[in-house]
Amino acid sequence: MTWQCVKCDTPIEIRFDACGNCGTHRGTATTVRQATPFKVRFSLRTLLLAMTLLAPTFLLSAKIWEQILLALAVGSIATAVGVFVTRSLIDAIYRGIDRWTGRR
Repeated sequence: MTWQCVKCDTPIEIRFDACGNCGTHRGTATTVRQATPFKVRFSLRTLLLAMTLLAPTFLLSAKIWEQILLALAVGSIATAVGVFVTRSLIDAIYRGIDRWTGRR
């Protein structure tokens, strides 16, 4: 079995309490790992590639941006209303079943 160092991501055998590369202690590593459940890794190359791919979208006219933002706003409002209506219907169905079976 092994444990993985939080700082340098080196797999270390379970019998060792400290990392051989950076000196991180296993107790510190497990504490830090519990505090941060996941790591988001990105590189400068990925960031530059994403910016390069998104650059042509800034050449769009103001009307197109307005349409895009309006569609996003309407979509999020419709989603919220749909969730509320669905939850209300499910709640009403369960109340009807409870009344019909005589639980309330």
